[in-house]
Amino acid sequence: MKLPVQKPSILVVDDTPANIDVLKETLKGDYVIRPALNGALALKIAATEPGPDLILLDVMMPGMDGYEVLRRLQANENTRGIPVIFVTAISEMEGELKGLELGAVDYITKPINPPIVKARVHAHLALREAKVKLEQQNRALLHERELVEDIIARMRASRYFDDRYLRYLVSPVSRSNGDILLASFAPDGRQWVLAGDFTGHGLPAAVAAPLVSHVFYSGSQGGGSVEAVLEEINAVMYRQLPANVFMACCLAEISADRRMLKLWNAGMPQCVLLRDGKVQARAGSQSVPLGVVGQIDVRGGQASFEVGEGSRLYMYSDGVAEAGNPEGELFGNARVEEFLCRTAAGTCVPEDLLKLLEAHRGGASFDDDITLVEIQF
Repeated sequence: MKLPVQKPSILVVDDTPANIDVLKETLKGDYVIRPALNGALALKIAATEPGPDLILLDVMMPGMDGYEVLRRLQANENTRGIPVIFVTAISEMEGELKGLELGAVDYITKPINPPIVKARVHAHLALREAKVKLEQQNRALLHERELVEDIIARMRASRYFDDRYLRYLVSPVSRSNGDILLASFAPDGRQWVLAGDFTGHGLPAAVAAPLVSHVFYSGSQGGGSVEAVLEEINAVMYRQLPANVFMACCLAEISADRRMLKLWNAGMPQCVLLRDGKVQARAGSQSVPLGVVGQIDVRGGQASFEVGEGSRLYMYSDGVAEAGNPEGELFGNARVEEFLCRTAAGTCVPEDLLKLLEAHRGGASFDDDITLVEIQF
């Protein structure tokens, strides 16, 4: 059995009964008309569930005029969403502007033109219905996003993450971080650390992280070669992800005796190796980001360094150096390197970088994820 369609309800507010009768006659058949002869009664009806879908409101009324009624409607969370159309004999521009500034959606002058009234009522009710549907869809999408973010966060969390010899800062723009930090020890004592930055941020970037994490930890726990893992990460991303989703990354392998460092930089800002607080080497990108092409030259993109006690390796995402101030000036690699030297010397900790970047941004929120990792030898 098909249920009858409920007619929209319109509250008509006017201190003259004859004016209400005219509007009733104009709108009968299509709407339920609820009359009110003064502002106090109108406010009471508007606040009673179910509230009206639209209000036709006279301006010039004794006691509480239409402007005050609208102010009170706007001040009430339960009634501020009801569209209000002023219906009045006042035609001066100042009066019309005042009503619109207070929140009225339209203005109709008396004597009314019935076809005009019908058309405007219909238009504003259609707009309200569309707005309500959009808000419902947005709430549903937000709920779904929160569920997906929760799933991704659970998938990203790994019992294999091992932060020995590490200090790090991870500050995402949103819960679904587009940067990734992985760290593990192979059975023979080699340490692997990967700092990655997926294209963009938010869900499209974060959804690829569990895939990369699985390949990384499977390789490290299995005792394989880091070169083979890099090749597999690249192949899996190229094969299974859209063309516009790829990952810039730095991957460091430290020997079990912590005397040798092998480093790969694929599209990340330069890595900085310091010893005794001074720059020993810089390692810029030697390869395209992973997932861009089907095969990469892992051996050709490798850099090797002798390290020892007092050495520090720093890897960071481009959200650090590319943080801009209100004048458009980037934080820059020089400032980053100065901070790293102070951190290696023990006068700063990685978390202090966030304070510097916030000051540089002038209080503006970040528009890219921030990741900094320090590996100690």
